[in-house]
Amino acid sequence: MSFLNNLPDNSVRRLTKVLVRTIHLIGMAGMFAAAMYGASEPTYFYLTMVSGVVLVGMEAYSGWIWFVQLRGFAVYLKLLLLALLHVALQHTIVILVAVIAISGFMSHAPGWIRYYSLLHRKVVYSQKDLLG
Repeated sequence: MSFLNNLPDNSVRRLTKVLVRTIHLIGMAGMFAAAMYGASEPTYFYLTMVSGVVLVGMEAYSGWIWFVQLRGFAVYLKLLLLALLHVALQHTIVILVAVIAISGFMSHAPGWIRYYSLLHRKVVYSQKDLLG
């Protein structure tokens, strides 16, 4: 148990986020595979959606500033694209590739991109950055 006592304060939260993100990736991979093979497998869709909601909730809990940063905007864009699946089923593969590309880019983009706020026209890391 001493190992757990030596972990930094945010380790459990960070590990939980990694676990949920991994589940999210598995769900997305399953959705993409089902789309590639023309299968109807709702399990992966629900896995992706539920884990995505949990990830957004975790981000919101850590600070509302996330919703005005480009990383939050990327989630809005991905949700819009996924909503398009209901009316543009013939473009499922292209839409899912776009969602994956947005995710990959935003996950590995430098901070000055991820933390940029379209609303404030500057990089914002916290509420304090909005005051000055």
